[in-house]
Amino acid sequence: MKCKICGTGSFADLKCAVDAGTDAVGFLMGITHVTQDAVSPEEAAAMIKTLPPFIEPVAVTHLQDARSIISIVQQSGCTALQIQNTITPEEICMIRKSLPYLRIIKAVHVMDMSAVQTAQREAAYADAIILDTRTPDRLGGTGLTHDWSISAKIVESVEIPVILAGGLTPENVASAIRQVRPYAVDVHTGVKKNDVRDALKTKAFVRAAHTAV
Repeated sequence: MKCKICGTGSFADLKCAVDAGTDAVGFLMGITHVTQDAVSPEEAAAMIKTLPPFIEPVAVTHLQDARSIISIVQQSGCTALQIQNTITPEEICMIRKSLPYLRIIKAVHVMDMSAVQTAQREAAYADAIILDTRTPDRLGGTGLTHDWSISAKIVESVEIPVILAGGLTPENVASAIRQVRPYAVDVHTGVKKNDVRDALKTKAFVRAAHTAV
């Protein structure tokens, strides 16, 4: 099971993720809702330059217009893009035309069964879907789980990879994987201690994700 550690806000955060053996790291850029871990594209670029091979840098954004999104991806050097907000298919097409190498991950917030239809619709334009939890002021990083039975239905109903996020921790990630059977898992607040990324929690999460059956 692959995993991504999101909300990389410092070199110390990055070291935690790399040392833990993560498959991907997420950088929050172009943020319009509440988060404590946003970075500039320039800050992300400096960290990405130090990444070893085979760990993918992911631009995670709340932005909804293609030109602004293209700019942060180019400035940061990320090779994948996670769009956490709503966006039109036309904007996604513009991003693909400008950055044909980019893998696009589209967030679907699992609030109720309507998320199944939303995921099916978004799957037509994305390379992967990430299932997350939201609140009125946060588009991710809530620390809240959602109904995993709905997530499991989404995995069964779309043909592209599905990433599970939302309230995952070292303690519950294996159970979530067994129930949902996603392609990968994603964690942000679940590997923090006193609001700071914790090395032991990060290692425990990656180990639990990689060994889950």
